[in-house]
Amino acid sequence: MSEKYFQHRYLAHKYWGRRPWYAMRALIEAHTAPGETVLDSFCGSGTTLVEALATGRRAIGVDLNPMAAFICRVTITPADTDALRQAFEHLRAAVADEINALYAGDGEGIRPAHWYPTTELPVSAFGIMAKDAGMTVADLFTPRNLTAAALLWHGIQTIPCDPVTRDLLRFSFTAAVAQFTKMIRTKKNGTGWWVNAYRIPRTYRENNVWRSFENKLWAVVRMKEETNALLGPVSLSMGDPPEPNAACRLRIGSATDLSFLPEESVDYVFIDPPWAIKYFDLSVLWCSWMGFELPFDQEIFPWQQRFRRDMTQALAELARVLRPGKVLTLNFATRYASVLNEWREAIEATGLEWLGVTPLQQDQLSFVQRQHDTTLKGNYLLTLRKHGSPGARATPAEATPVTEHEIASMIHALLEERGPMTYDQLFQALYPALARRPLACDLYTVLATRFGYSITEGRPYEEGVWHLGEGNAAPPEASNHRVAPRMRGPRREAQLTLPFNGG
Repeated sequence: MSEKYFQHRYLAHKYWGRRPWYAMRALIEAHTAPGETVLDSFCGSGTTLVEALATGRRAIGVDLNPMAAFICRVTITPADTDALRQAFEHLRAAVADEINALYAGDGEGIRPAHWYPTTELPVSAFGIMAKDAGMTVADLFTPRNLTAAALLWHGIQTIPCDPVTRDLLRFSFTAAVAQFTKMIRTKKNGTGWWVNAYRIPRTYRENNVWRSFENKLWAVVRMKEETNALLGPVSLSMGDPPEPNAACRLRIGSATDLSFLPEESVDYVFIDPPWAIKYFDLSVLWCSWMGFELPFDQEIFPWQQRFRRDMTQALAELARVLRPGKVLTLNFATRYASVLNEWREAIEATGLEWLGVTPLQQDQLSFVQRQHDTTLKGNYLLTLRKHGSPGARATPAEATPVTEHEIASMIHALLEERGPMTYDQLFQALYPALARRPLACDLYTVLATRFGYSITEGRPYEEGVWHLGEGNAAPPEASNHRVAPRMRGPRREAQLTLPFNGG
């Protein structure tokens, strides 16, 4: 793995779906000049914003998730690391001995003496299972660790320090809080949150809360030392109306409403909408401690009935604020053909001109990408451009659906020319030529019914390949790629799907 992937500013706090910072920086430098404005209306934890600021651009970030905005704000805001160290010592004196004393015995009879959240966890593919309905955030902790976490949070909220420093302590707490829970497997190396859901394994570790917090705090100190040097005394505005002269403007809100921005005021747009990860469900643990409300009814996510409407509106807003002749890059990673068709139609409705599709390889694969060979090993960047004349629109070409016969013919030609290929390699070769057309068939079904699948003898866990002859193994089970994730509220029936990136 490339060492350049690891930067302190992106290691201090977990967030899902981060794109490689150096790829983001290259895109920003390719499409803008210093002093120009970069917008990300699905900004997440802020990689686009940080790299824009680091290269002398102005940055605007929008996200509906208040936790994402908090991570962005703390990462970007200049901070006094000496003040943070001093506050940490005050906190140590106030709570460390009492927390460590909790671990002297067997933990029997220990109950919290301070506030802790009792927010119910969502029932979904990214929350808890239906059989656990009614489970709360507090149920993720042992009584001892819940007691320790509540005491630590109380100390963070009450010790004397300035607001920026207190936010850094809160940031350190939320960055470490998963390590306080029962979700940490006994046999797993490290202390990470190992799966994109709230799952308590059969055997788990009860980590010492103070030690886990202290380790994370020093990671946050390194982050702030890095961002202080990288960004300097950058000005950040979260007010309403925002300060127009701030180097970075950050807003908690929906990508469907950018009314705070005037028309044709942005020089470059990068967005990475949710495709495979339901960020709100996964943010409940953090937000419950922070006291943040999550507006689930406004979240944009595939398999919700309003997805195409919301994406159409979000893209229309981006087309409105983008200057003529400027570029929008859309990162996508989705496994469902129906979702791909919906966002393709949403893009066509904006009048933006299609320039091309290119793969974005990842240094770090997700859990699903490592476990399943019917997932992509990278994401894709779709490049769009606003017409150079104000008010002009590109006219989309009439697109006929891609048939099963066409897909089979293209696969056959590729395999005949190049030999056996993995699913990821096939998709990389095929999709750029198909991006502008609706998909009337399922790629995996075409492969499984018309082509051979083989794995290397003696290496059953190695990714298999598709070829023209008969295979030596059954195709990988794809039934889990054909069902929509379980979500709140109404949802349409599952359709045939393309098993794309597991995210």
